[in-house]
Amino acid sequence: MDIELLDNFAHRQLLNAELHQHPYEPLSPPVRVFYIAMLVSPEQRGAEGIHLQRLLEHFGHKLEQGSNRIRRDFGDFRFKMECHQEFTRYKFVFPVSDQMQQDPFADDPMPPFLKSWLTGLPGKILIAMDLPVLPCPADTPQTTLVERFSNCFNQQALTASQAGRSGGLVISDFMIRSDGIVRMLLFSRSSMPSQNGRLVLRLLEIETYRMLALMALPDAKALLRVLQHANTRLTEITEAIAESGGNKDEELLENLTALASHVEKLVAANYHRLSASRVYFNMITQRLDELHIKSVETTPSIDGFLKRRLEPSRMTCESVSQWLDQLSQRVAHASQLLRTRIDVRHEQQTHELLKAMNNRFHLQLRLQSAAELLSIAIFTYYAVNLLTYVGEEVCAYFSLNFDPVPFKGVAAPIMVGVALLFIWQSRKKRKIE
Repeated sequence: MDIELLDNFAHRQLLNAELHQHPYEPLSPPVRVFYIAMLVSPEQRGAEGIHLQRLLEHFGHKLEQGSNRIRRDFGDFRFKMECHQEFTRYKFVFPVSDQMQQDPFADDPMPPFLKSWLTGLPGKILIAMDLPVLPCPADTPQTTLVERFSNCFNQQALTASQAGRSGGLVISDFMIRSDGIVRMLLFSRSSMPSQNGRLVLRLLEIETYRMLALMALPDAKALLRVLQHANTRLTEITEAIAESGGNKDEELLENLTALASHVEKLVAANYHRLSASRVYFNMITQRLDELHIKSVETTPSIDGFLKRRLEPSRMTCESVSQWLDQLSQRVAHASQLLRTRIDVRHEQQTHELLKAMNNRFHLQLRLQSAAELLSIAIFTYYAVNLLTYVGEEVCAYFSLNFDPVPFKGVAAPIMVGVALLFIWQSRKKRKIE
């Protein structure tokens, strides 16, 4: 069946390739794995490619542009590099001689050029681990192996466990030695290179995720003091809100807004690291479960040691993250309550202002009515007197008798009617406009 003529989804190849991004490195004991993880900033990513090109050119290889994962066999050792979001890991696999099986950390198999090349790696070193992988002697009990090689580790932090489905023995103390390297020793019982590679990858991932998860711990401890101060400040403002009669609400809202800005700044600055820490802690637990660890007599197990030692740090980071979220929500809730009270008070003030304006309007209407009545009286008074004066002059000119009293009695109502008609017309005109 041929489907080449069908249209492919744009990211089909990319999504399918995601399943094959982290293949296991086949390992056949005895070998010695040297692992380094470097924290790399975005500005240092370009320097990584230039530095890697030096290594490849030295052994006659070329660098494929745009590749984030490189695997090469240089004969004397195998090399693998993987770029991740915030770190890059380098893995070197060296053969092990029979003498090294007796003392696996005795000799340094790294060639001089590789040592020089490692000193120039871009970034900050996060993990450096020396992990010999040796075949497990069939006739030697695991407790005997632990006692035999315990002098290679710190006795107080020594851990040992059976790991993997084949029950290989893993010994480590998870301590950084004076040379800056963490030691781990694996006695494998599996004859399958892929199974050995999978076991080693899980061990290296646990160590990497352990350090990445703990990167949030210093910031979390520093945040405890800052959050305590912010929580105290929020409590003071909340109590002031409860006791305030409303006269200082604007001042309290300003203080609360400043506190909210400070808390949101803390959230923005620490959200990524705390969230990543939570993910890495979960990945450690997942990888430990995948190892199917069983304890070895008289020696603390790896999973018990890590879970016991990491749990306080995990709880600290988790509690700080939750406290930060809750504090942000409490500040937002207090701000909402205070804004609601201020809005209600403003609505009451607006209602009272409108009521006062309405009262003034009615008073103005009454004053206007009184003024109109007064103007009618004044108009009638002067109009009647003026007409009386005109009537007296006309009667005097024609030598007629004129009695002003009856004349005023008849003229006054007429003038009142004229004034009322004028006012009515004026009001009607204003209503139309």
